[in-house]
Amino acid sequence: MNVSPDLEAVFCYAIVFALGLVAAQGQISGRLGKLPGQWIMVSTWLLFFAYTFVPVVLFWFLDRTNALHDTSLFGAVLVGFGYQQILSGGVGSIRAPGEVSKFWEPFAVWADRIAARIRDRIIVNSSQFDEKLVHSIRSDAKKFDSLKSVAMVHSPDPKTLQQPLVYVESNRPALGDVGVLAKQSTLLYNNLKQSTPLAFEYLLYKNDVVSRMWYEWYAQEWRSKTAAIAVAVLVLGGIAAGTHRLATPENIASYYVWRLRKDNGTDYDHFRAREKLLGFLGSTQTPYRQLTRLLTVPNLPAKTADSILSLLLQSRQLAPAQSAGLQALLIESLHTENSDIRTRIQKVLLYLAAEKNCQVPKNLADWQPDPKDTATSIDQIVLQWRQVK
Repeated sequence: MNVSPDLEAVFCYAIVFALGLVAAQGQISGRLGKLPGQWIMVSTWLLFFAYTFVPVVLFWFLDRTNALHDTSLFGAVLVGFGYQQILSGGVGSIRAPGEVSKFWEPFAVWADRIAARIRDRIIVNSSQFDEKLVHSIRSDAKKFDSLKSVAMVHSPDPKTLQQPLVYVESNRPALGDVGVLAKQSTLLYNNLKQSTPLAFEYLLYKNDVVSRMWYEWYAQEWRSKTAAIAVAVLVLGGIAAGTHRLATPENIASYYVWRLRKDNGTDYDHFRAREKLLGFLGSTQTPYRQLTRLLTVPNLPAKTADSILSLLLQSRQLAPAQSAGLQALLIESLHTENSDIRTRIQKVLLYLAAEKNCQVPKNLADWQPDPKDTATSIDQIVLQWRQVK
């Protein structure tokens, strides 16, 4: 992925999420086909979002394990489209960690179980719905006559259909008027449904057996479309509300501090984070404390420490406006366990002191950090620096 354009990580995750939505739709279609009313069921949405977030989680894991960078456009597209192949080892150039690959099999078993449950529920719902519709026909002689007319017209063999109707009629003394109407309605409805499975709802609507509202809501699946629109509004509303709540200068600055700290980030991503932080250092004091605190992180790469110190020096004229005592913050960073980074901080403090014409005692100016420095000796140096004015 070295040839891939390097984008902001949030954009790459957005791409993976969007492609995950498309892939999830394909998974639902493959498992459930066009079963009616599938999108009004909570289990369907559970399965849909589970499939949506699998590539997002995989993308995060692959970045954490250095299989790819989370700022790689090509990596985002590849994971979004081919996460199943990656998890199964079908993509040679990118391999998921063994622990993650093992997750896919039980996930697929769980998805199969949920899909089977959805199909069973839809069959039950369809049967109950058919019974409810037939019941409405039984109670309306006009609807029954319309159903009988359209069923006879579209039956491949009207004479064969007429025979059971006559037989039911002959049993009127035993069934009664209600029983005869119920059995004949069921026979006509099932025959029409079997003879014209793709158009029987439309035929019911055109022949006034059902209303236009029924046709649009059930046959045209506006119940599912309405549910999809409602879920989309909730998701987009949640994203908008979350963005509005989190997109503060402090939070965004904290995000870029993390990007700068990220050990396996690309050089361009580190540069981008540094440039973004330079803008935020003039609007909030939060990153000053976070950056100087980073200098005390054990095993912090020297390259990252240099980048942080360079950024702080570059923004030193902005710090007073944010009530950020840059020198005081750097002095506290001398408590780091890394003597190499202490050396770098010491040089920056001497540079700032010289710039402000501060009088630095000779023993403090000549101090050379050493890996053998004890906690008490470092604390003494910190106390001396605090007294420099």
